[in-house]
Amino acid sequence: MKFRGIFCATTAANNEEYRKVLKRRNIWLGAVAGMGALVALAALLAERRSDTGLPDYILGVYCGFGTGLILGMAILFVRNMILLGNEEKLKQSRLENSDERLEQIGSRASQSALKVLMLVGIAGAMIGGIREPVLIKALIFALDVFVFSYLVALAYYKKKM
Repeated sequence: MKFRGIFCATTAANNEEYRKVLKRRNIWLGAVAGMGALVALAALLAERRSDTGLPDYILGVYCGFGTGLILGMAILFVRNMILLGNEEKLKQSRLENSDERLEQIGSRASQSALKVLMLVGIAGAMIGGIREPVLIKALIFALDVFVFSYLVALAYYKKKM
C-alpha cells in the first residue's frame, strides 16, 4: 500500500460523491493558497518598509512559507482537476482513499502525532520559557486552543454521528 496524504481519506460511496468531495477540497486548497499569498505579500511589503525592524531572515521565512503554501496547494489543485477530468483515475483514487484500513491507520497516526506534539509543546514552553517568557504564553495558548477545539469537535461529532 502506498502512502496517501493526511487529508485524503473519504467515505464517498460512488464517483459522484467523491467528485463533490474533491470540489470541496479544491475550495479549501484555494483558501489556504490565498492565506499563503497574504503571508508572502505581507513579507514583501514589510521588506520594502525599512521601519518594520524585522530581520531579513524572518522576512525570508515568511515569504518562503507563503510561497510554499501557494505552490503546494496549486499542485494538489491540479491533481484534483486531473482526477475530476478522468473518470477511471477518479474511480481508482476513490477506491484507494476509501479503504477502512487507511482510515484506521490515519486515525492512529494522527493520535500518535498529536500526543508527541503536545509533549513537545509542553517541553518547549517550559524550557524555552526560562529564556523567553512570551514563549511559554504562546505555546501554552496554542495547546489550550488545541484542547478546546478538540472538545468542541468531539461534542459536534458525537451529535452528528
